[in-house]
Amino acid sequence: MSAWARRVARERGAAAVALALVVGFALKITLGLRGTFDLYFDDETIYLDAAKHLHTHFLPLAESSPLYPQWYKLLGIVERDPLELYFSSWLVLTATLPVALFALARRSGAGPVASAAVAIVWALSSTSMTWPFVSKFATLLLAVGAIAATYPRDTRISLAIGSGVVSAAAFARAELALPAAAYALVVVTVSAASLWRSRARRARRGGLAAIAITVVPPVALRLAFGKAGNPFAHGRQFFAFGQHYALNVVEERGLAVDPWTSWLPLAREAFPTATTIRDAARENPSAFAWHIQRNIVTATRAFEELLAPLSYQPPVVASVSRTLLWATLLGAFVGIAARWRARRPTPIARWLALYGAVVAATAAAALLVYPRQHYILPLTFLTLAALAGATARAPGLDDARASHLARRLRVAALAAGVVVLAAIPTARRGYLPSLLDARGPAPQAEAHQENRATVLALRDMGLFAPPWGPVPPRPSWMPSVVIFEPDYSRGVYAFHDWVWVPQSRKTVGFWHFVHATWTNVVVINWRMRGDIHLKDDPEWIAFVDGTGEREDFEMFPVEGTTVVLAVRRSLLQFASPHSKR
Repeated sequence: MSAWARRVARERGAAAVALALVVGFALKITLGLRGTFDLYFDDETIYLDAAKHLHTHFLPLAESSPLYPQWYKLLGIVERDPLELYFSSWLVLTATLPVALFALARRSGAGPVASAAVAIVWALSSTSMTWPFVSKFATLLLAVGAIAATYPRDTRISLAIGSGVVSAAAFARAELALPAAAYALVVVTVSAASLWRSRARRARRGGLAAIAITVVPPVALRLAFGKAGNPFAHGRQFFAFGQHYALNVVEERGLAVDPWTSWLPLAREAFPTATTIRDAARENPSAFAWHIQRNIVTATRAFEELLAPLSYQPPVVASVSRTLLWATLLGAFVGIAARWRARRPTPIARWLALYGAVVAATAAAALLVYPRQHYILPLTFLTLAALAGATARAPGLDDARASHLARRLRVAALAAGVVVLAAIPTARRGYLPSLLDARGPAPQAEAHQENRATVLALRDMGLFAPPWGPVPPRPSWMPSVVIFEPDYSRGVYAFHDWVWVPQSRKTVGFWHFVHATWTNVVVINWRMRGDIHLKDDPEWIAFVDGTGEREDFEMFPVEGTTVVLAVRRSLLQFASPHSKR
């Protein structure tokens, strides 16, 4: 075997071991986390519900991001129970991203060790618990696009692939819409100019292909989704801005207020008539500037928290993660300097425009709205891949011309990775063998997770058919389930048909409101008890405490939680005879 063949065999062997290591970390972390955290409503639940009811339920959040519900529709072919579907989506996306990061780093020029290093940092980080999961879906799309962009030799095709993918991802993350449009315009202009300048048939074919790859995805998705996919519809921009402005106000003043449900009064103090972010900037420039300043200060902490290892990992694992990150950063600086001196191109350049579009979208979302972890997650992912790719020219363990000692050190590094994999604990105590013990208290049992337990309690009441079952919706003569609750919506997981009544609609006395909306199920939890629309209403207080009128509502405490379900007897009489009440 020639020296070249031996070197290729060594490289492939090291890459295979590194990939297996990354897969091991991804699976051990995600499988160990499953069942340790509760179901969350609103954003992610809205996307899940839109898989069936995008155009029949009023779901403005899903309408601005209609591609992500199609992911749930696809997974729904295999998993029909929406409760399990929610967690299955998390599992697939969370376990896949470290592998995608490894693949992108490799295609960007990084060696096996550097690629595995950033993928392991990602797998150990708090990104596993970032919610909502839509950002993970968008990140996976962007990763696939960036990987695909590294293959064509024609720069125009690489740019077009990046543009098409960013345009598609904009149908999952609305903040990408404007950068995607600008990106597409640049690619079409450059490709059209190349057609004008070149007379060679091959070059012209490349230009036409680039234009087609750029234009077809957004046009096809726009036609497929119709009215959905408009990031400016239903005042979504100001809604997000207002909620996060309220969050900044609550944090600054130390208010005991839920900014997600009580955001409007706080936002209207500063912006009485604004309906868009631009209106807010014009109406009260000082308050708007204060909001931006707060977001800038918060951004650094948000990145640190996102890449910090999961809270249950012992300090030694956190030290390993930080060491890998700093070593990659140092290697990137050395590699960039080496490439600059040699004036060698880098594969990262193939998806650099895609990266720029994500930078622009992330900066806008983080500064104008808030540096939430799910806003900055795609940028963090791509940055890690770029840093790993930048180490390609740095002398070290991944250098193809490395000395015999360096190759031995690479083997030692991969072996150390196996030891770390064996050492890291799982969130579920003892779920998989580990050399180290998890830190902190054991996670809450599934039976005591408030939202999950509430959904299961509603199911056990036997109110018509479950949302995934073969039984058709209720007959027309049966009363609808009308559920009064603080977030959207337990009905997605518990009922086939239901009507959602948010507490924000309550502007009159409790009983007047209940009668006007035909409410027959009330969820009494900590958010409802402290909500500004309810907490000062004497009728509500008497209803909850049992000191006043309850009409025909029966109270059902949810075992293991502080939640109480109030259900009318007139609804319970239609419950299934197999209910577990």
